[in-house]
Amino acid sequence: MEVVGSQSRLHVTRGRKVFEVRPNVEWDKGKALLFLLGQLGMAPEQGDCARGGQPGVCSVYLGDDVSDEDAFRTLAERTLGLGILVASRSKPTAARYTLRSPEEVQQFMWRLVEVGLRRQADLAARPPQPAAAGDS
Repeated sequence: MEVVGSQSRLHVTRGRKVFEVRPNVEWDKGKALLFLLGQLGMAPEQGDCARGGQPGVCSVYLGDDVSDEDAFRTLAERTLGLGILVASRSKPTAARYTLRSPEEVQQFMWRLVEVGLRRQADLAARPPQPAAAGDS
């Protein structure tokens, strides 16, 4: 829906219980996600989060609206991470997983923190590796 005529600088997109007002350019949440990952130096052209992708990087995108589908598709098509739809009812989505409520999101986030802390502890407990021949 155009705000003012076909030459408008703004474009209105309907979401669930929201209207998003965006610049009238080819831009969506998938492109925004790639831009942000690129700014952080973490967005390869193609990745493989499940098999490591860029070492130590796996994007997780949670969303609850139709406007998040662009980001879910981008993650799936480029295998850069996991899309998670937050919805109480089943519906078609490009997200790989679904959480049913904000409470489940909180539990998921705490589990991510626990896994990260365990991984840090495991890495800290490893004995130092000797330098390879020729390393200085």
